[in-house]
Amino acid sequence: MDQQKRMFLFLLFSFSAMFLWLNVGIQFFFPDFGKPVPKQKIEFKRDLESELTKQKDGDSPEGDATKENAEVTGKPGTEKPADKKQENSTESKQTELKLPEFPRRKITLGDSNPESKHFITVEFSSRGAVLSALWLNDKRYPALHDRNQPLQLLGEVPGSSRLTFDMRVKTVDQQLSKLERGLNLELVDWEVVEESLSPSRVTFRYPSPDGRLELLKTYELLEGDPSRKDTDPNGYCLNVSLQFRNLSDRDFELEYELQGPVGIPLENAENTRRYLAVQAGFLKDGEVTHKKVSGKEVAEQVEENKLEPFQSPIKYVGVDGQYFAALLIPEEDQGKNNWLSAIQPLLLKEHKDAEKGLISIKLESSPITLAAGETQTQTYKMFVGPKRDALLRPFEADGIVEYGWFGSISKIMLAVMMFFHTTLYAPYGLAIIMLTVLVRGLMFPISRKHAKSAKKMKDMQPRFEAIKKKYADPKDKEKLAKAQMELMKESGFFSGCLPMLLQLPIFIGLYQALYTSVDLRMAPFLWIDNLAAPDHLFHLPFTIPWLGEYLNLLPLITVGLFVVQQKLFAPPPANEEQAMQQKMMGYMMIFIGFMFYRVPAGLCVYFIASSMWAIAERKMLDVKGPSSDSDKPGSEPPPAVKENKKTDPQPPKEAGWIQKKLEALDAAANPGKQVEKLKANPSKKAGKRKKK
Repeated sequence: MDQQKRMFLFLLFSFSAMFLWLNVGIQFFFPDFGKPVPKQKIEFKRDLESELTKQKDGDSPEGDATKENAEVTGKPGTEKPADKKQENSTESKQTELKLPEFPRRKITLGDSNPESKHFITVEFSSRGAVLSALWLNDKRYPALHDRNQPLQLLGEVPGSSRLTFDMRVKTVDQQLSKLERGLNLELVDWEVVEESLSPSRVTFRYPSPDGRLELLKTYELLEGDPSRKDTDPNGYCLNVSLQFRNLSDRDFELEYELQGPVGIPLENAENTRRYLAVQAGFLKDGEVTHKKVSGKEVAEQVEENKLEPFQSPIKYVGVDGQYFAALLIPEEDQGKNNWLSAIQPLLLKEHKDAEKGLISIKLESSPITLAAGETQTQTYKMFVGPKRDALLRPFEADGIVEYGWFGSISKIMLAVMMFFHTTLYAPYGLAIIMLTVLVRGLMFPISRKHAKSAKKMKDMQPRFEAIKKKYADPKDKEKLAKAQMELMKESGFFSGCLPMLLQLPIFIGLYQALYTSVDLRMAPFLWIDNLAAPDHLFHLPFTIPWLGEYLNLLPLITVGLFVVQQKLFAPPPANEEQAMQQKMMGYMMIFIGFMFYRVPAGLCVYFIASSMWAIAERKMLDVKGPSSDSDKPGSEPPPAVKENKKTDPQPPKEAGWIQKKLEALDAAANPGKQVEKLKANPSKKAGKRKKK
């Protein structure tokens, strides 16, 4: 009985809850429940050609077509006749979207003949009408992995779908996306205009699916003088013309995005100091201002999601590496007609070392307004070739060649080296040695003076030791320092240091010249197959941390000569502090060895030749012997350091420029000491007044 009662109550409560939910709950939580549902727009894919054929043959009644159009647009099927006519007109335009289909083709312009007037060979693909690959046909620039293969400067980047001159037009891409999801101008095949095709020219055409717009890309190789490949930039240039034709009877507005150069290689990534960078020249008041954004900076901006586009009018923009560059130059003056709204750096392929990433750029246009039947053309010139001043100067882009602080000296050094190579037919390795000998020969009077002062300092070592013993008392530190200073002035140490400072700009300029010279790339010498890379004598069976898996012989010889040179040139330590400094220099040689282990072989050849010249100079002085009796070991200390010497048989020697500067600095740092000197030597002050 109790079970039946519980069952009855359960059923009663269940039916009551269901009744309340259907009549109260649903209306409360879902107010639109039970109301008629309006017909929604239906997105679907269909073959427009087959449907139009069916309608033409009468397979689909007019009433069914009207009903279907009403369902697609979400409008009621019963409308006023005028409205229905307008609706059918709109839908007619929508159903006229047709996907243009063209065969896929590859077109090659130029040839691989080194004597051709075209210095580059370019391959294009009809898919996206893009530049798919570009090679240099100059045998001086082979591929790093194979000397028999031409160097490819543009092409595909693994992991990226972008190619050079991919173009996006928003209105056309939207129409293509309606026909097939994800479809755009980069993925469709363009038509090759046959009448435009020649060995140096090709035009690709693509009509928009609605028939209102026609896009054309025209590529044309320029001709250069084969005998002037280092000075004539035209042979490395490709003209790119973008045409936009309005085929409708109404005004049309569009914007486009154009992909910049893709595939510039990062050569010798493990050893180079110069990685890829975005280069741009901005126009301001008729002058070009250069700006560089390194690959590392681009990677950091991408990681922080803070990419900074270039927005100023440009003269050129592109990507470069250590020896080669790919630059886009708008044909019209952007200061007067700036058709670009922004230029965006892109990171195409990341690397664990941010600076080694592969980068490119994307150009975004300003709005283009086309009147009915109007055609507008925008043309770019693209330079792809070696970074030489003469090739880049016509575009005002020679600033991308980085010579460093002493650029003028570097250019002179390069010109002399090229003279030895082209006129005397010396291999580049021998040309570097000849250049080093010439430079050291011109500086011989200066370096000889420095070598003589260093030798004299070494010969005077016994006199320094005698002074140390004489003033061994800690209370005589000031007298010891003064006596040592007098000896150093007597030996000409300070006058010998000044010429070495004058040589510094020449050494740095020569260093930069060799590091930036594209001529050293893949230049052989002795066992070296590439003077622009480490010599790689042979492959090691193991990897040395920080050094790699190759034995590089030239850096070891360079550091060894540095050690010998230091032993010959370093003056004897005048005090414990100098002794400690020289000891630290010995340890520094180990660090220098690590630094030099991966430098280009051409630089090692220069340092080896320079060090051997310096050592030979030093040995020549040793053969001649001491220059005077005062320099012989065991000679007495100079009169200036003897005590109880009241008279000086010789007039004091006038202080040199460096000595005066040192005294002025000492006086500024110790004004009280200067007052004491004046009190102790009132005659000196009086003499100055008499001179006045």
